[in-house]
Amino acid sequence: MSYFAPDYYYDSVFMIPYDELWKMKIRGLIFDIDNTLTRFDEKQPSAKIVALMKKLERMGFRICLVTNNTNKRLGIFNKNLSLPGIANAIKPLTRGLRSAMSKMGTKPAHTVIIGDQVLSDIWAGKNAQVTTILVKPISEKDFFLVRAKRVIERMILRKFFHEHKIKQGHHAT
Repeated sequence: MSYFAPDYYYDSVFMIPYDELWKMKIRGLIFDIDNTLTRFDEKQPSAKIVALMKKLERMGFRICLVTNNTNKRLGIFNKNLSLPGIANAIKPLTRGLRSAMSKMGTKPAHTVIIGDQVLSDIWAGKNAQVTTILVKPISEKDFFLVRAKRVIERMILRKFFHEHKIKQGHHAT
């Protein structure tokens, strides 16, 4: 069960203490897109997300977007951000995360993945041996297959958080 458990859990990407990650020598941030940075049916990032990405770059973080979605989706979303990105990542496989680390010039010990899905983002992060941060999905609306996975994810998280008495924003392992 702990293999699916995130290292950290926050309500949103805006609640993550990035300064603490920097102190932990994290230099590379891998972000999922859909329901992590924006709703899956929104084409562009919000002004708040654009501002966050610029702030993180000014702090010195290297950022890469990694999505299981298509090149078209990544390209449209990333138009105003101009960040490195990997589409068709097939998370939980590690290919996309390893490509992202290569683009950012980081090693697993200095990289974190931030996403909203246990069975893709967190599992991929565990497989790639990077720090994992789970955020609440932005929207209840989702692709059909993702909605089906959410049922399993809720059972995993309920059991894990109950057993370990984890609260939002606390270290989960």
